[in-house]
Amino acid sequence: MTYPLMRTQASRFTRLRDAMSVAGRWCAVASLFVVPLNKPATNVAIGLTLIFSLLGSDMRQRWLAAARHPVAQGALIWWAVLMLSALHTWYATSILPLAGSFVWACWYPLVLGSLLQTPQWRRRALVAFALAVGLVLLISCGMDLGLIPQRSLVHSDPTMRNTVFKEYTQQGVAFLVFGSIALATAVVSRSTPRRILCSAAALLALINIVWMLESRTSYVTLIPLLGYWVWRILLKGRPILRSALIACALAVAALATVWFTPPVRERLVVSVTHEAELYASQRTPTSTGIRLELWRRTLPIIAAAPVFGHGLEQWAPLYRRSIEGLPNFKAFLMGHPHQEMLLIVAEQGFAGLLVYLLLLVALARYMARMEQPERDIYACILLIYLTAGLVNCLWDDFSHRHLFILLLACIPLIERQASRQGVAMTHTLHS
Repeated sequence: MTYPLMRTQASRFTRLRDAMSVAGRWCAVASLFVVPLNKPATNVAIGLTLIFSLLGSDMRQRWLAAARHPVAQGALIWWAVLMLSALHTWYATSILPLAGSFVWACWYPLVLGSLLQTPQWRRRALVAFALAVGLVLLISCGMDLGLIPQRSLVHSDPTMRNTVFKEYTQQGVAFLVFGSIALATAVVSRSTPRRILCSAAALLALINIVWMLESRTSYVTLIPLLGYWVWRILLKGRPILRSALIACALAVAALATVWFTPPVRERLVVSVTHEAELYASQRTPTSTGIRLELWRRTLPIIAAAPVFGHGLEQWAPLYRRSIEGLPNFKAFLMGHPHQEMLLIVAEQGFAGLLVYLLLLVALARYMARMEQPERDIYACILLIYLTAGLVNCLWDDFSHRHLFILLLACIPLIERQASRQGVAMTHTLHS
């Protein structure tokens, strides 16, 4: 009687662990759904994903398989760089800066990869993200049309107009990713209704970004993104001369659009020039003026430790000391230099920047081998990250950091060519 009871208990335990694995997969999908909506919910979803992954069935095999994914390996390499930089800070200041998710977010591709093991589950996560951002997009458009009330914060901060859960730069970046997903799906879709729906969603995202949000970071990022899609849809595969002529015509059209579209012209041409002049003459702390001050003050910080930098989370105190006692001190006080690579060089040095760039090149090469629509989706995500990082520190911001790292965690694993040939030979033998 003992053996059947033990087998029954073992069977129940196995079913429980299988159920935990399934629950973990849905928590991983949920983390993509809530990342554009709510910070605490994002932390809860990721925490549950980790717990269920560790308690689920075949834990060791799943984690070993996830560790073989190139994206997970690249993220862990960057985690090692950040850990060395944190030890550098600890050696110099006796403080070990490992709190928060700034460093530990590098483990998320491994955690999600241990559960989202198939392309179907990874696509479900992308669909969940697109559904959440699509909902935010509809609410934002409803706000602009007066159908939905604005947030109370708009009265004290007009830049929050037509935003739902995030500030306008975070929401604009999410809309850029959403539009790229929709357009990539439309390009490869064979269903006419789906193609029309996805194209309409991409167009609605474009309209919202240009005329409703008016985020300069989104405008700057939109320019190369539109260039990518022009190349992808109109120029790819065409003769070089014809492509050059079309590209020149489209460049002229783009410049004319920027000049004659009032929101874009006002935010990118008029206001930036005006704010730069105010900073040069009066040191006025406008958005452009603050960035110019940040970048100007960061260069001496880099020059003081160019090879290995000053250590993790050391830019902020060094910058603060450089501007203390100056007029409008508090207005220019920021937590990061609003430029991704400047922050990396200041804290991890040019050695860290070299590793960072090599990882980005490896990621781009990996993306180039992917099938459609994932190739277009992730090429656009990488382009958005690089362009927006020219005027912002995305990794230092919770919303941006989690958005990009969780999206990267959904990149499908590309099968090796040898394994593909083996599968093809197996099918041939069976047939």
